[in-house]
Amino acid sequence: MDRLGFGGVISQQPFRPPLPPATPATVQAEGEAPPLPCRAPGSPSAPSCAARFSRPPWSATAVPLLAVPLLPSLAVSLRRRAIRAHRLQRHAISKSHISPLDCAEVLDSSFVGVGSRRVGLIGRQVKLSKALRCAGDESDDGGGDMESTDMSFLQKLIQKQREATEIGICTEDWHPELFDEVPEGYRDALEAGVDLVDVLANSSALKLLASTPAKGQPRFSIRVAPKPTLGLGYIVHRSVVQHYAVLSPLQQTMKRLSVGEIETLTIHSLGQGRMHFPFWVYDAVVEAYQKGLCSRIGVSHPNADIKSVLQARQELERRGASLSCVFVKLSLLQREATQLVKACRDEGLQVFATEVLGPEELASGRYTAANPTGGEISVPRFTLAQLMPLRPLHDALEEVARGLRSRCEKPEIDTTQVALQWVVSKGASPLCDVTTTNNAKAVAGCKGPDGWKLTPEEEARLDEAADEVAKTRRRW
Repeated sequence: MDRLGFGGVISQQPFRPPLPPATPATVQAEGEAPPLPCRAPGSPSAPSCAARFSRPPWSATAVPLLAVPLLPSLAVSLRRRAIRAHRLQRHAISKSHISPLDCAEVLDSSFVGVGSRRVGLIGRQVKLSKALRCAGDESDDGGGDMESTDMSFLQKLIQKQREATEIGICTEDWHPELFDEVPEGYRDALEAGVDLVDVLANSSALKLLASTPAKGQPRFSIRVAPKPTLGLGYIVHRSVVQHYAVLSPLQQTMKRLSVGEIETLTIHSLGQGRMHFPFWVYDAVVEAYQKGLCSRIGVSHPNADIKSVLQARQELERRGASLSCVFVKLSLLQREATQLVKACRDEGLQVFATEVLGPEELASGRYTAANPTGGEISVPRFTLAQLMPLRPLHDALEEVARGLRSRCEKPEIDTTQVALQWVVSKGASPLCDVTTTNNAKAVAGCKGPDGWKLTPEEEARLDEAADEVAKTRRRW
């Protein structure tokens, strides 16, 4: 009977354990005494090798395949592969014309793996090590000034990145059921120089953006929510999972926007737990970055904290990319992310704030108890029971706006601009919805060349009013 596969049986044949690998110590030299008897694995006695092969077949009719000792042959195979890898690495280093010192350092630090790809990596590491050593020798000879200049320039870039703030357009609330075309405020904001547009992948706003081409070329930031794989991400091939979960939604969105590349690709999630993304999501995002589909990578999660953000940055750095920005919800009525914004700025990450005017734009000061319609001739959107708890904040916004109009000599400053500038003062870049003309004018006023900022006293006045509202209002 032949073998039946893994877990089958072998019958009508004797079971002969393999010999241990030959070593110089076991080779019999000419004229020496015969070697000691061999001991089979698991046998209590130690018969000679000749006697072992001359014994009759065992009386057992079947022996499980799992009982065949494979460890000696496996050890021999691994040892041969290790020797071959060592020889290949020695051969690659000998062609690189590197000193024996560099050769020893590289082999001791990275003696892992077999194959041509590993050999090429070892060669590049050796060349890089030699180049770094040569650069260090040149700097010792008189390159100290240049090194200090480069470090100062690098520190300036890091500081500039930490202080970078810009204003963008958010399209999350655009629906074709409410608008036949893009809002008029979108065109006004683009003409004012606000060209950063945040879009959700495969959202309803894509139909409006695709049907109305803009005069200029906006800088798109696409937030992609990875599709759930229901556990198949650990079984299906990696390239299939990456295309299905991330790359396919991204490419479809870019095709509908008629763009070949975007500025920021953001991993977006609305999960209720802690921020966590599977490994194939990071692989897909880095693949899109390496293909040139995006120039920056960001993360977006409602429950993100500095620990999870740093973990995401570490995952991207392991794959050859870096984390550039973080998306949070921040407004005068949602200040939970203030500490996260400060921690991210200390780490050199740019922070984008969404819902900067609060839920239903209640933090803009436009809808108040004295003006529930927002200056429009329509049915009030909110009741007095909803607006009265927010009265301290609305009064503070109006007070600060009145002081700014006299201090900056700009009569167009309103409470909406004050709310946007409060987000900027916290170190975040606001992404504002421009479906209304009032919001478009506020965004354009904050983006102007002669921009203004809140003083520490005005910022403290708004924080005090927000604290008072937080004690009395109900959570929206």
